[in-house]
Amino acid sequence: MRIAVIAGTSDATELIRILSQKHQITAFTATDYGREILQSCDCKISVGRLDLTGFSKKLANFEFVIDASHPFAEEVTKTVRTVCKILDLPYLRLLRSGCAEIPGIPESDKIRIVNSKEEACAILSRMPGNILLTTGVKTLAFYEEHIPDFAVRGFVRILDTPDSRKVAERSHANLIYALPPFMEQDLSEIVRKHQISVIVSKDSGTRGGVDQKIQIAEKFQIFLILIRKPEESGMQMQEILDYILTCPV
Repeated sequence: MRIAVIAGTSDATELIRILSQKHQITAFTATDYGREILQSCDCKISVGRLDLTGFSKKLANFEFVIDASHPFAEEVTKTVRTVCKILDLPYLRLLRSGCAEIPGIPESDKIRIVNSKEEACAILSRMPGNILLTTGVKTLAFYEEHIPDFAVRGFVRILDTPDSRKVAERSHANLIYALPPFMEQDLSEIVRKHQISVIVSKDSGTRGGVDQKIQIAEKFQIFLILIRKPEESGMQMQEILDYILTCPV
């Protein structure tokens, strides 16, 4: 079966490795870095950002589409869902559980769970001390605009890729370029070196390293602002694998 996987996450890579044992897989990733992390997989790789027209052309010859894009890549998911509906293609959304869903996490006095970057900025504007932003380069400009002293106390961990560097080239914040895997000791060093008082993170789950950030917040007794992942319908990885196995397509 010809299956298209909208990739870019560790979940997608794991799923592709399993499915490629029995199916023809083409992985779609927006960046060259996404292609690099898929090099060890037995699949074709399509690189580039696609809009509705682009996805419509690329997905037309597939029998199945699995959207394993990042939980916060809402525009990509919306576009792929629309294309699959237009083309009458079977579509499955791979879900990733967020750490905010773990019982007890919301009650921690060092963890503030919010629903948006706007809520995060409102809290940060009232908080003293240095900020470590780990939400990605796309939202960097928003934080710089809404936190007046962000250029002084804002530290931003960004993927060390040409695309990210281009987006961040006009930033006045303190930029820390790095590539995953992000280890707990690396984050600890950043917190110590730059005297971080609060970490800001999207709730991309354990696979996104949020559990490490929770541990760091507890270890250094600093705050963690966790942006809740968007609510959506979909399936867990094993459910998708079971479904594909029994699918008559």
